[in-house]
Amino acid sequence: MKEKQATALESVKKDLPELPFTYVRVQNPEEGQYREWRVYPVYFENQENPPRTDEEIIESVKKQHEAKQWYTTEYWLKKGLPAEQIELTINGRSITVYNFNTEKPFSDKHVDSTVKVFQELAARFPEFLEKIRWILIDNVQPTSLLGDDELYPTNGKVAREQQAVIIMPRGMATFPHRLPKASNFEGTLVHETGHLIQAQFEDDWRKKFPWSYCFDNQEEWEIRKAQNGENRWFNKKTGEMSPQGQYPLQPEQCITNYAQQKPEEDICESLVAYIFEPERLRKVSPAKYAILASHDKKQKRPKVSVHRVAKSKISLPKREPATIRYYIEEPKEKRE
Repeated sequence: MKEKQATALESVKKDLPELPFTYVRVQNPEEGQYREWRVYPVYFENQENPPRTDEEIIESVKKQHEAKQWYTTEYWLKKGLPAEQIELTINGRSITVYNFNTEKPFSDKHVDSTVKVFQELAARFPEFLEKIRWILIDNVQPTSLLGDDELYPTNGKVAREQQAVIIMPRGMATFPHRLPKASNFEGTLVHETGHLIQAQFEDDWRKKFPWSYCFDNQEEWEIRKAQNGENRWFNKKTGEMSPQGQYPLQPEQCITNYAQQKPEEDICESLVAYIFEPERLRKVSPAKYAILASHDKKQKRPKVSVHRVAKSKISLPKREPATIRYYIEEPKEKRE
């Protein structure tokens, strides 16, 4: 079975487009874009780390470098060209939507919702435009990373370094979001974009809204099997799961159950409420509303231009040739 899987993986790799990167080893560490150890310097007691071959090191460098842009990663390359490409321009900034899901078109309704969401965010928190370049619609629906597909389904995620918001098939749905005045697509788009700018709210959030770890309060929390068979923390009295091992000390001020995972999710859920249900957020937590309002630039909603690229002209970002230099830290005895 493993041999068949390995053969299938090699077949996929052979079909992938060749990336225009040349990997060159340098002898001066200051010239290297990447620094690799022949023998990992961190090891467990009574355990030695075997030296890595040149091929293993090059493969490690390739993975690191190719992961810097989504369009150079194997995951997206093997999908080929997307089914749709939509170009948005907001305040002079470009955002490209690539839809890789042939079964779920990026409809005019999705376009209208995207424009509405980005107009609101650009008027209130324009900093987000510096942090987003791509919206990627995936064709694969992953299982919940938090142990429960019903309570914590995966609608989307962000790739900060790649300036990308990724929307899963479920996140494309137009049924009500956790905050029902937004569609699931609208709520997901605001929530995931919120992760790109959450840092500007975090200090105020943590000062006013303390959290604790389940591990530090095992009188109330214990580890049990979650729906997917993984170990998670559960409250002994209520049976409620803490999927990320944290819990708020003021849960009544969380706008949704999903917000009770950790401060970052609380911020992003509150941001969805701030855009779509501000009075509800003000009622549930005046302090959270006030934090977001204090960062709100309250600017005029900008115009957004939209262009659907013709099917015959859809293209992925150009992958520019580059020479990637890496340095190998050899064991001292070998260097000497």
